[in-house]
Amino acid sequence: MIFNHPEYFAAIVEAKSLMRASEQLYVSQPYLSQYIKRLEGYLGVELFNHRTSPLRLTWFGEQYYQYVCQMLRLSETIRREFHDVQNFESGRLRLGLALWRGSCLLPDVFPVFHKKYPKIHLELTEGRSSQLETALLNDKLDIAVMNLPLTLSYNKLICETIFKERILLAVPAGSACEAGMLEHCSYIDGHPCVPLPFLSQIPLILTKPGQNFTHAVTYALGKNNVEPNILLETANLTTAINLAATGIACTFVPAEGAKAGSRDQNLTYFIVDLPEMIQPVSVVYPKTACLTRLSKLFIETLKEVLGDSQRLPAGQEQGFLPECKKRQDA
Repeated sequence: MIFNHPEYFAAIVEAKSLMRASEQLYVSQPYLSQYIKRLEGYLGVELFNHRTSPLRLTWFGEQYYQYVCQMLRLSETIRREFHDVQNFESGRLRLGLALWRGSCLLPDVFPVFHKKYPKIHLELTEGRSSQLETALLNDKLDIAVMNLPLTLSYNKLICETIFKERILLAVPAGSACEAGMLEHCSYIDGHPCVPLPFLSQIPLILTKPGQNFTHAVTYALGKNNVEPNILLETANLTTAINLAATGIACTFVPAEGAKAGSRDQNLTYFIVDLPEMIQPVSVVYPKTACLTRLSKLFIETLKEVLGDSQRLPAGQEQGFLPECKKRQDA
């Protein structure tokens, strides 16, 4: 039957060449050429513009490619689901994480998960949210854990919030910045809260544009009319934290990142009392693919380890903070 090998069509589309596709599939180029000819004859439309090189899909081809991708995803999902059931709690889980978040989240979560399910192999992909989104939509990942960008394809992906995370200000311990803030700060749950006017006065190291975290910080500052004094921009959050620890400037850090750097005694972390400085951390997966049992087990572990410990206190889930307790010894 024509539909016996939908992977052939997908391979031709992705390779944009019959020759390259034939090499990947280990079938002859004339066979693939006849395959496309029979398929187009059966459907009654041209799927490729055969007058261009590399091969380009027609409108009909694009629609058929989406159908084929969905069919392949569903086939792989049910295959893995049957495999998971037959082998109980073993198999492969393809997990996506932001580059820096893996260093913060996995040391807490993975040992617990591995102890419970030692036969599940975790295949880790780290990258920017845009890269993880593409991998999810192309069935290269089962799930990803990330902060949610505004540009996410919400019509194609399901997002399940695991916990809400504060964005904190990392201030060099013993610096004039820290002394000034502590003199004028209030407190939230026993943690110092940075006086907002200071955000325009202190030197800052920010992450570069194009990252979710950068967008969240710049949006919060802009909405609250804060003009940051930017000393340096870096693509690496760890670089920003390590530079702040030298005393040269302050930087913004997600709460998980602050926890990961808790061994560093050169930083004091201040809460920023702005609703925009609270962001959800979510598990993301495609709407077109059913969650496998292995994915569900990992999500359960995430909630078990991080859901309670990282959740904001009652009444703060939407960013509403209680009245700050004034510092008693100012």
